[in-house]
Amino acid sequence: MFNPLAVRRWRWLAACALATAAAFGAQAQTFPSGPITIVVGFTPGGSNDVIARAIGPKLSEILGVPVVIENKAGGAGAVGTAFTINAKPDGHTITLGSSSVFSIGPVANTKLPYKLSDLQAVATVSTATSVVAINPKLQVRNMQELIALAKTRPVSLASAGTGGISHLNIEVFRLETGANFLHVPYKGAAPGITDVIGGQIDGIAMDYSVLKPPMDQGRLRGVAASAAVDGIPVWPSITPSWYGLMASAKVPKSAIQTLHAAFNKLLADPEVVAKLDAMGMKPLVFDTPEQTDAFIRADSAKWADVIKKANLKLD
Repeated sequence: MFNPLAVRRWRWLAACALATAAAFGAQAQTFPSGPITIVVGFTPGGSNDVIARAIGPKLSEILGVPVVIENKAGGAGAVGTAFTINAKPDGHTITLGSSSVFSIGPVANTKLPYKLSDLQAVATVSTATSVVAINPKLQVRNMQELIALAKTRPVSLASAGTGGISHLNIEVFRLETGANFLHVPYKGAAPGITDVIGGQIDGIAMDYSVLKPPMDQGRLRGVAASAAVDGIPVWPSITPSWYGLMASAKVPKSAIQTLHAAFNKLLADPEVVAKLDAMGMKPLVFDTPEQTDAFIRADSAKWADVIKKANLKLD
C-alpha cells in the first residue's frame, strides 16, 4: 500500500546520507588542511636543516598553509625518520633527509626500527658537493698530503653520523689508501665543525653548504671535493650526496601527488634555485613520485652492494 509519509521520510534520509557522504568526500579531498611539518633528523645548522629552512617559506606560499621545521636529531637521521613513519599518516608530516638517511641507512644499519619499505618518496630536492676540510693548523694543503700524514699517525675525521655518505667516503679513503683514517661520528654537522675548529679533531667530511662559512672565515681549509668548488682540489672517489623528502608508506597517494607537485614547482623558482646554488647544490627533479621512489630504491641497492663488497660493519 502506497504510503506518502514513508516515501517522504525515505527521501529525507537519502538526502541526508548523500549530503553527509559529500561532506566527508570533500573533507578527504582537502589537502593540506593544516600546517605541514618537515622533520629534520639532525641538529640545526647542518645541511638538512639549512635546506629545509631554505625551501620552507616557498612551500608554505604554494600550499597556502604554514610549514614548520622540526629538528629531531639522533641516529644519523634515524630518529627523525622513525618519528615521521609513526606520525599520523595524513601527509602533514614528512621528513627531509639525504642519501645517507634514505639510501644508505636502511641497508647499512640492520638495527634500525624501520625498513625502506616503510617509507615512500615525496620528492627529491638537490644534489650536493661533498668536501673534506681540516683544521688550518695542520700542515696539509690537499688530499695527497692528508693521506701521507695519515700514514704516519691516525688522522681523525668527523662526520654527521655513522653510516652516511660522509662516513662511507672516509671508509673509502681508508680502504683505497691503507692510511690510518679514524672516523668520529657526531649528531649533526655543527658539533663536528666546532671540534675541528677547536683542534680536538683533525678534519671533517661533509657537504659544502655547511662547511663553506667556516672555510670562508679561514677557520677550516678545504682539501678535497667531489666537484670543482672554491678552488678546492677534486678527489675522484668522493661521492656527492642528494637530498629529498619521504613520508610514511601509509600516506594516501593523493596527498603525495599534491606535495610532489608543490616541491617541483618551488624547485623551478629562481629564488630557490639561487639559494641552492649558493650552497653548492643543484635542483634534482623527477616528473612523478613513482620515478622519485624508483631512483631512491636503486640508489639504496647500489650502496648495499658497495657495503657488502667492502665488508663494512656499520651497525
